[in-house]
Amino acid sequence: MPASKRSKYLESVSSEYENVIDFYISSRSDVFVPAISGLFYANTVGKRIALGKPQVLVPAEISETSGLATDFISPYISKKNHLAYSCFC
Repeated sequence: MPASKRSKYLESVSSEYENVIDFYISSRSDVFVPAISGLFYANTVGKRIALGKPQVLVPAEISETSGLATDFISPYISKKNHLAYSCFC
């Protein structure tokens, strides 16, 4: 994107481009750590499953010095209960 047009797309209050960029980067990054649960999280995880990138870590409170991996992996991934699994796996 040319620098002269960047502000037109990224600095507007109602811009969807920022959301699209976030979705694209989150879907294709090496590991996705969601900030909050919600539709964006579910859609991003589904896209990652479709792309074969199931590395999704969910922040959790650690009560002991070591925890189980399933305490930190998204339930969509650990339980394979996302709709995308029935379509792509």
